[in-house]
Amino acid sequence: MFKKIISITILFIVASCSSNDQTAKNPITGKTPNPGIFSKDKEKGISLSDILSPTSEGNDNININGYLWRASLNILSIAPLISTDALGGTIITDWYTYKNIKNKRIKIMAYIKTSELRSDGISVKVHVQKLVNGFWTETVTDKKLASQIENNILNEARNYRINSSNK
Repeated sequence: MFKKIISITILFIVASCSSNDQTAKNPITGKTPNPGIFSKDKEKGISLSDILSPTSEGNDNININGYLWRASLNILSIAPLISTDALGGTIITDWYTYKNIKNKRIKIMAYIKTSELRSDGISVKVHVQKLVNGFWTETVTDKKLASQIENNILNEARNYRINSSNK
């Protein structure tokens, strides 16, 4: 058993000691790529601190605005979250029923579209279903509620930005 483990370890060490350091050049640009751990180009990679730090708005590597991301998570925290994608800027909630309205439920999807704090930097869709005869009806969108949620997120993001610049 011990000999097998040693043999497999040596096999992996020998296989990883490749001397092929040649990298093919791009035939169009003539550039040689410099691959990183998580991206095809080491200089264009992204780190966790870039995502979580809203003060790095000037960084071109970030696809979404940190203030909008934090504000969206805060506002949409009323409903359980199904999916969050910090790199893509997508937040999807599960179906949520209001306490006072028992025959209606909503599902919210927020898309952060820019790395700048702008009014058109976020898009929200609200899907609504009604309970009829024990079954949930077909989904319709509520544009008025979506607009209200967008405004709440933008106001929260502005507050985050103002509070961070006052420190």
